[in-house]
Amino acid sequence: MADADEVRIRRKRPPRPRSDLPNTPDAVDIAMHAAVSGKPLPDVARRLLEEQSELIHAQCAELHLRAMGQRVRAALWAILAIAACAILGLIGLLLVHAARADALIVQSFQVPPSLAAQGLSGQVVATEVLDKLADMQGQSESMRAASSYDNNWGDDLKIDIPNTGATADQLWKLLRGWLGKETRISGEIIRTPEGLALTARAGSKPGQRFVSKSGNLDELVTKAAELIYRETQPYRYSVYLAQFPERAGEQHALLIGLTRDASQRERKWALNGLAVDAREQGNFRGALGFAHRALAIDPKMQPAFANLVVANAELGHDQEAIDTLARQHALPVGSEYDADIVAGNLCNQDAIAADAERDPVLLDRAADCFDASANSFAGLAGAARVYAGVLRHDWRPALSFVQPVTGGLVPGEAAAATVRSRLVGELERGSLPGIAEALDAFRAEEAVKLQVKGSEAYYQARVPIGDWPLEARALARLGRLDEAAALIAKTPLDCYTCVRVRGLVEEARGNAPAAQRWFAEAARQGPRLAPAFADWGRLLAEARHYDSAEVKLSRAVQLAPNWADPLKYWGDLLAAQGRTREALAKYDAALKLAPNWAELRGARASVQRRERVQ
Repeated sequence: MADADEVRIRRKRPPRPRSDLPNTPDAVDIAMHAAVSGKPLPDVARRLLEEQSELIHAQCAELHLRAMGQRVRAALWAILAIAACAILGLIGLLLVHAARADALIVQSFQVPPSLAAQGLSGQVVATEVLDKLADMQGQSESMRAASSYDNNWGDDLKIDIPNTGATADQLWKLLRGWLGKETRISGEIIRTPEGLALTARAGSKPGQRFVSKSGNLDELVTKAAELIYRETQPYRYSVYLAQFPERAGEQHALLIGLTRDASQRERKWALNGLAVDAREQGNFRGALGFAHRALAIDPKMQPAFANLVVANAELGHDQEAIDTLARQHALPVGSEYDADIVAGNLCNQDAIAADAERDPVLLDRAADCFDASANSFAGLAGAARVYAGVLRHDWRPALSFVQPVTGGLVPGEAAAATVRSRLVGELERGSLPGIAEALDAFRAEEAVKLQVKGSEAYYQARVPIGDWPLEARALARLGRLDEAAALIAKTPLDCYTCVRVRGLVEEARGNAPAAQRWFAEAARQGPRLAPAFADWGRLLAEARHYDSAEVKLSRAVQLAPNWADPLKYWGDLLAAQGRTREALAKYDAALKLAPNWAELRGARASVQRRERVQ
């Protein structure tokens, strides 16, 4: 009970009076407490709060300025970092560029005072050597990219003009000489009892002296430039030599030497060069062998495949050439190759394949490619379009065509291409006097080709495969069947066109069984080529073996969908069976491909009249 009373007594005690001042020594808190109390605010408290507000504003402004300063400093540091990175990057790029530099530096030649007095100073002689080297390089067109040579100057051919001072040019020379690759050429000219002598040196190799008894400085400069070219870029020099048939032995020896080089790259290119050399000498099978050896080193070597295509075509192995070309098209064109030369080469091979496959559309595309070429293939478009027209049975362009001396052709070759076009056109037109005249002109040009110095071996090997089948066709059309048979009998038995023309000649002689055997052999050699199947089907249709004929013609249409001939023969077959509507459908399909074919139009008109009568 005592405890309860004590509690009640505590509850009855009055509360202590509350103080009006905040429990804090901070003047601002006191002023704020006074401001919210509802009582008049003392002047001291008001001034204190106003000054505090001004202080806060000042502090905010200072903080804002500090933040801006920090951002500016950060930006400046970023700019400095970027600038430092850029400078380091430029220095790195400069060092890399210097390390990759591959320049030809021709130093001023030492010349006797008498020559210098005539204006032929050492710098003038060096400039002439440099100009001659640039000219040789321009004549060395190859599928091999310039960057793939160990000594590739590209367009970086310079005269070394000494100067003093720490100029940017001097610094660059120091870097390039330290990190990169420079080929320095030096030499001197002296007068000897034998005549004017020029000695040239490439790098640290011993110099070689050339003497001109007549004092012909141009001759000496040419020999010096050739020495430099041979010593520094032997494969490219071999390409340059190819334009001089009389120097074929020198070119061959150089390439043979390169096949023993320590570099696999140089060996494969040397073998490729030997394949070209063998082909130019008429050794087509040897060219195949060298190309296969190059491919054993590099199975994806573009020019080696190109050599296989061309050599097989020149042997008459049309199916093998086309199959190899398809494989070549699938290969990548890496940095080792000149992409423009590769493209032009492929277009040229496409034109060869298009003729074998009887594809005028592909020939048109090849012609467009030739038009766009800026290399030695430019100028071949006209011939491609002529043969596309012939495949469409339009003979007029062939009779008016003149092959310009372009695309690496010499005048004799251009003239031969012109007369060949005329003979092909006359065969299509079917005028016997025109065929006879064109055949004589073709044979006369053939005799000229066989006498061309340096090319005789090539043409002797090429004529039986490239010319005799065409001549045999012309002789057969003229009724000179024994001559045609004797000529075509001399052609190789592994040549697709030769074997097919044997069948055409036997057909003209009335020996259908022999013709069929030759067509069958051609079809065996070229199972994916249409001409032999078209000839075979036409022969069977004329013998009224309609079912077998239709199988062969169907195969020909499948293999050559852009060629009108098998469709026309198929229409003839159907018309002979009285299936006029089906015949008209085949004729109409053929006319879409060869709208100017007079014989086709006549056949269709005849069947159309028969259809109306029925």
